[in-house]
Amino acid sequence: MIYWITILTEASIFAIMALGLNVVWGMSGDFDLGYYGYVALSTYLTIVLTVGKPLPPVQYILGNTLPYPVAVLIAVVITVLVATVVGMVALRGLRAIYFALTTLGAVSVLYVVVQTYTPLFNGFNGVAGLVDPMGITLGIGFNQYRYFLLAVCAVSLLVVAVLTARLSSSPFGRLLRAVRDDEDAVAAFGRSVYKTKLKAYLLGAVLAAFAGGLFAAFLGAFNPSAWAPQEVLTLYAGVLVGGRGNVKGVIAGVFVVYIGFVELTRSLPEIAGHAEFAPALRQVLIGLLIILFLRFRPQGLIPERMPQDTGGAEGTGQVETTERRSGVAGLAERTGVRWPSRASGGVR
Repeated sequence: MIYWITILTEASIFAIMALGLNVVWGMSGDFDLGYYGYVALSTYLTIVLTVGKPLPPVQYILGNTLPYPVAVLIAVVITVLVATVVGMVALRGLRAIYFALTTLGAVSVLYVVVQTYTPLFNGFNGVAGLVDPMGITLGIGFNQYRYFLLAVCAVSLLVVAVLTARLSSSPFGRLLRAVRDDEDAVAAFGRSVYKTKLKAYLLGAVLAAFAGGLFAAFLGAFNPSAWAPQEVLTLYAGVLVGGRGNVKGVIAGVFVVYIGFVELTRSLPEIAGHAEFAPALRQVLIGLLIILFLRFRPQGLIPERMPQDTGGAEGTGQVETTERRSGVAGLAERTGVRWPSRASGGVR
C-alpha cells in the first residue's frame, strides 16, 4: 500500500510537469529540451529556502527557514525569471532543431554550474533536509504525511488539469495551436508569433517550477544524479503516448509510461555482474515506445480534439469537433484569405 501511494504521488507530480510541457510543445509546438532544468532549479531553491543555514562542510546559497508555501512561490518566481531570459533568446529567431539545441545548451550550462560550483547547491552531493514540510504545523504525523502529500499532489494535478483544459479551449489556446500549425498564417492575421510563443514558454516554466516545489517535498533532497537527461524523455514519452495537445491524454500517457514502463521494469531480475541492466533496459523500452508511437500512432492514445465552427446559419453558433485543425485555417476558410505554406524549420 505504501509503495503504491508513493508511486501515485510521484506520478501525479510528473503529470503536472507533463501538462506544462504540453503547453510548450503540445499546444505551441516548441521542442524544449531544457524543460526539466526548470523543475530541477525550483526543487533546489525550494529546499535551500526552507532547511536553514548549511552546516560545514555542506555549502549552498540562501539557507532560509521560510514556510514551505512561501518558498515554493519564491522558487517559481526565480525560475520564471531564468526562463524569461532563456525564452527571449531562444524564441527570438530560432525554430525547430535550432530552438531545441539552444534550450539544451542553456540547461547544460546550468547543469555544469550547479554540479561544479559547490557554494551554489553543494555540488555533486546536492542539498537535503526537507522533511515533511507543513506536517508539524498542521499536526500531521509521520505515518500519515504520505497520505497528506498524495492528496496535495492529486488536488494540485486536478486544478492544473482544469486550468490547462480551459486554456486549451480559450481564444489564447486556439491562437497557440494556430502558431503551432502555421506561423506564417498567424503573422498574416497581425498576431505576434514571438510574444505568443514566449507567453506559452513562461506558462510552461510556471508549471515546471510548481511541480519542482512539490518534487522537493516528495524527495526531501536533490542532487545532480536526480537531474538526468532521461527524465525529460519520460515526460515527452508521456505527452506523445497520451496525445499531444490533449490534457486528458497527457495525464493518461504519463501514468501509462511512468507506471507501466518505469516502475514495473524495476522488478526485472538482476543479472549477476550487470547491475545496470534493468535501468538501461528501462530507457531502451521508453525509447522504443516513442519510436513506435511516432511511426504508428503519432496522434497518441487520445488525439487532440478542438471545437470548430461548422459554417452553419449566421448566429446559430454551430460547433463541431475535429482533430488537429488550426483555428486560423478555419478562419481563413470562412474569410477567403489565402497564405503561403510555412517554410521548413531553421533560423528565420
